[in-house]
Order: sequence, then structure tokens, then C-alpha cells
Amino acid sequence: MFLKEVHVRNWRSYRNAIFTLPRPGSRKNIILVGAQNGTGKTSLLIALYLGLFGREAMHLIEGVRLSGIDEDQNRNYKSLMEQIIHRPARRQDEPHCSVSLRFENEGDTILIQRRWNFNKGGRIRDLNSRDGEEVLIEVNSQKKIYPTWQDANDKISDLLFPWNVMACFFFDGEQAQERVDAAGHRALLDAVNTLYGTGILDRLSDSLRTFIQNETTNLRRETGNVRIDELDQKRQELEEAKDQLKEIENELTKKRKQMDATDADHQRLLNDLRQLLGDSTADIEEYARTLAALQSEEAAVKQELITGLASIALPLAMSRNIELLRSNLRAEQIRDRWLILKEEASGKASKIIESVLPTKGAGDVEPPLSEQQIHQLRSKLEKALEALWSPPPDGCAEEYKLHFLREADRAAVLSKLGRCQAIGGGALADAAIRWDNTVTRRRETERKYERIKDIEPQLAALTKSVDETRETAKSIDSELLGLETRERGLQERIRDLKGSIGQMEKRRAVERPVLEKLDVAHRVRATVDEAKDNLVPLCKESLEERCTEHFRQMVSDEYRNFVVRFDPDTPPRLEGPSGEIVLVSSLSGAQKRAFGLAFTLAVADVSEQEAPIVIDTPVGNMDSKYRERVLRYVAEAARGQVIFLSHDEEISDYYRERLDPKILKTFLVTFESKEEGSGESTVIEDSYFGA
Repeated sequence: MFLKEVHVRNWRSYRNAIFTLPRPGSRKNIILVGAQNGTGKTSLLIALYLGLFGREAMHLIEGVRLSGIDEDQNRNYKSLMEQIIHRPARRQDEPHCSVSLRFENEGDTILIQRRWNFNKGGRIRDLNSRDGEEVLIEVNSQKKIYPTWQDANDKISDLLFPWNVMACFFFDGEQAQERVDAAGHRALLDAVNTLYGTGILDRLSDSLRTFIQNETTNLRRETGNVRIDELDQKRQELEEAKDQLKEIENELTKKRKQMDATDADHQRLLNDLRQLLGDSTADIEEYARTLAALQSEEAAVKQELITGLASIALPLAMSRNIELLRSNLRAEQIRDRWLILKEEASGKASKIIESVLPTKGAGDVEPPLSEQQIHQLRSKLEKALEALWSPPPDGCAEEYKLHFLREADRAAVLSKLGRCQAIGGGALADAAIRWDNTVTRRRETERKYERIKDIEPQLAALTKSVDETRETAKSIDSELLGLETRERGLQERIRDLKGSIGQMEKRRAVERPVLEKLDVAHRVRATVDEAKDNLVPLCKESLEERCTEHFRQMVSDEYRNFVVRFDPDTPPRLEGPSGEIVLVSSLSGAQKRAFGLAFTLAVADVSEQEAPIVIDTPVGNMDSKYRERVLRYVAEAARGQVIFLSHDEEISDYYRERLDPKILKTFLVTFESKEEGSGESTVIEDSYFGA
């Protein structure tokens, strides 16, 4: 394949210019186009881009920034074409600009002519119709004007190459350098597009996306409130809720097992505590607390009794135990009198004994008694006198139950009980009974406390463990409560979502055929994207090998033993014999530009395509050593036609002479200013700077 002719009309500075290019041969394959900056060199590269694929090639033009929105792309394309048309041509009656490109490919002559029509003054017409952009394709004298630019671009892709392949063969030297600075994945994708024509897959993927978007929009409009995205969101929410419920159920299972284990530990510790205490789970602290509580209760009941006795009328009258209390009080009165009698009699008995049998001497007894006889008689006399008060009289209380009352208080209480018996004194009697019970319990607690206080350390440790397991159980129980609450909430949420989804699915049943088409489109698009990704490894090794060979030939000996490595997720790099890594982006500007040219040559080698290579400023600001080596190597290594677009300082007369054995044709573009801000470029065949 080679480019035979380029014809541009009203194209930037070109009024009407033709480049006629001969067939390249094995010995001569270089076309050298010389033009100073601003005279039409880059305009020729742009003509190749837009002449072939129009708006689909806009992204290759330096300075054009595109978004993914069709409306923005159309607006940018319109603005770009209104800047491109030759300024004086805007004043014509029917302003237009055009690019005609003639190729020869495997014996076929292919002409592609793209024309843009403007209104007078330079405003372009509708670019989405033939009235604004017209594409004529001629194959072996068979001409056809295509109804849409999309149809025309599809045909050009079939005849020559896909639109997204151009970046590998038609480029600015600086763009080659920029491509190196980009991630390796992008370079690999460019190569895959070139080798396998996956631009077609890109177009298919985009077409499927457009189809899915259009069908989805129509479906949303026709189904009213039942939107696809809403149903999908409900389904997603349902799956998320199920996942959350499963997690909570698993967590509940674990927590319940923990609770069972904690309860078992708690029960075991309680049993140990019971064995340690012998009768209950109480420990010393518990006894101390109980004892303090009983003492407090005893004091309170005592005060209640004292207060109640002062105002005994109604409470005492209402008591069911008045007779018991009366009996206790009387028994305690008898005991009071008995104790008084005993005290008085015991005092008198001592005097009687002393008067009858004095301690010293036997008194008036004749004959005199011996000491032993006196002692025996005193003992018998003491026992005889003691019979006056012992045993206690009938009805005497064995001990004081109401010992807090004085003798006068008992008489007063009995008197009041007598007066209030008709009404009763149950409350006060109850208080007295409670007080008595409290005293009994206090004494019992004191006995237990005394019995177990020696095991306090062991008991304290065991009690601490019991408390810890109790607190752990409380914590787990709290967590269980929270999890069970969440579980119920999620179960309710799942029921609601299932109900909503069921209703929505019923309402969408009539749309099932459309949904099936969308499902097929999604699967096909996923397959297409997967196929593109799978093609990357297929060409990786070959590209690395060929790019390494070309790069080594163009750079200095510094990297003679390095190999090129491409990986999808990392920038291109050089790998040394000892494993050292050098990122291509870290190379010098000249080395990066050489790498970009090496990559282009590698793509051409692996693809076995002889597409023309068009390079604007191929060696840029390389030094003389690099410049000569790179130019000669590209000329030798290229498989087919190579077109260099250069100015006099880049490929000067000196370098032209060294390329001369490979130069097939030369052109010189000159520029003449016609009016302020406008001029005209002229193409001179078989001429170059200094020649």
C-alpha cells in the first residue's frame, strides 16, 4: 500500500495544491517534503487525518481536546473546520474546502475525496448531512457518494485500515514522544488495533452501547414509574440486605454460642461458690451487706416501735397479735417483779446469813461450831433462802423480747392495750414481730459471717469471677439484643423489597422482549471488550522483540544489551541483562523520540502492513549524531513508503545528501503572504532547501 496523490483545495494556507507521489521501491522509499514553520507542513498531516476519517481523527490533531459527549464533539468539529477553510475562500459564493487522497493497495486504485461546504462568510453547514460534509469513494473508477459519514468511514476501514490505526503510521514526531510518556497499556492497545483491526470491535462496542442507551431510554419512557435502573437498584438492595442478614445470622450464631459458654462458666462458678459456702451463693461481702442492711432495718423497726408506742391508739388497736403482745408484756412484767424480788431477797439473804452465821465466829451458838460446820450451814442456808425467788414464778418470761421497754413503759403499754383492745394494734404488733425477726436474722447472719470470714480471699476471687461472667453475659446479651433487632429490621426490609420487586416485575412483564434484547446486547458487548483485552498478550512478545531491535539500532551503545518490555499496567521500560529497570519516560528527549519511531516500525513489522509512514518533524531537536543515525535507520528499516515532513534546520541539506540514496521524491513548500493574517502556500516538485 502506498499514497499516490494528495490534492487539497482551500485548505488552511493551500489554495489548490497537489502532491504526486511515485511508487516506492526496495532501494528508494523516502518522500521528503520541506517547509518552514507556518507554511503548510503540519497542514498536510492534518489533511491526511481529516481527509481519511473526518471527525473520528480529530483526537490526533495537536491542541484538540475532546470529551465523551457527542454534542461537544460536533461543536468542536464544527469550530475546527471553520478555522481550516482558506480565509479568502470564505468570500466565495459557495465556499468549500476539500481533501482528495489516492492510494494504491494490492492492485486497486482507491480515491477518497472529502468535501466540506460552508455558507458565505465561512459558517459551515450541517456536518451530519451531505450538505455539510460529502464523502466520495472511488475504487478502480467506480465512484460512490455515501449517504452518511459513518457509512463512508466504515468503507474506508475495509479498503485501507481502521481510523484508530492512523496514530501508528501518521504522526507528529512529538506525538511519538508523547505516546512513550503515556502508559504502556495505551501503546499496546494502539498496536492491537493495528495488528488485528480491532477498531471494528471498538465501533461494534460503541454501537452496542448506543443501542443499549437508546433502548433503555425508550423503555424508561414507556414504562412510566417502573424504571430499569430502579428495579436493578431494588434487586441490588435486596441482595445487599440478604448478605447483611446472612452476616447478622452468622454473628448471632457465634454470639449465642458465646452466651451458652458464658452461662455454663457462670453456672460452674456458682456451683463452686455453693460448695465453698455450703448453703448459699452469698459471699462475705454479701453477708456484710446483709448484716448492715439488717442492722439498719433493726434500728428502723425499733424507732418505728418507739414512735408507734407513743401514738399506739389506732395501729395497736388494729393488730391481730394484740393478745400475744399482751402476754409477752405481762410475762416481762412478772419477770420485772421477779428480778426485783430476786434482787431484794438476795440482798436480804446475805444479811440474814451474816447475822445467823457470821463470817467470823459462830455467834451465840453453843457448843461452838467448827469452821467446816459453819461453811456447810451457810451453804444450806443460802440454798434455803434462794428458794424464795427460784424457780421463777409461773408466766415469767424466760428472756426479754421487748427489752427496749422500761418497766413503766410495759405498764403504760398494757394500759393502752387495754383501752384500745376494741380497736386493735396489729400494725405495732407486726412491727414488733418484724423487729424480733430482724434481730433473729441479724444474729444468724453474724454467726454465718463469723463462720466463713476465714475463707474470704478464696471467696473474693471466686466472687470476682462470678461477677465477671455475669458482666460478660450482660454484654453479650446486649449485643444479642442489638443483632436481633437488626435481624428483624432486615427481615422486614427483605419482605418489603420482595414485594416491591414482585410488583415491578409484573408491570414489566409486557416489556420482556426488549429486556431480552438488552441482555443479549450487554453480553455481546462484554464479549467484544473481553476479546480486545485477550488480543493484547498475543502481540506483546513480538512487539517487544521488534521494538528492541529497532531501538538498539537507533540509540547509543548505552542500551545495546537492554530489551524492551511492555506490560498492560505499567509504562514501557527497558530491562538490562542484570535485571536493572529503566523507564522509557525517564530517557532523554532524543531517546524517547527514537523509541516512538522504533515502536512504529515494530507495529509495521508485526502487522506485515506496508501502509505509508508519514512523520512530521521526525527527529526534532536531536543532535547531529542521533539525527543522522535515526534518519538513515528509519529509511532502511521501513517496509514501504516513508514521508518526512521537515524544515531546513531539522533535515538540512547535509542530512538530505546522506539520505539521498533512499530519497524517491522531494517537494518544497513556499509561502507568500497575500493579506494580513492570510497567505498562500505553493508546492514545488523535485526541490528542497539548498537544492
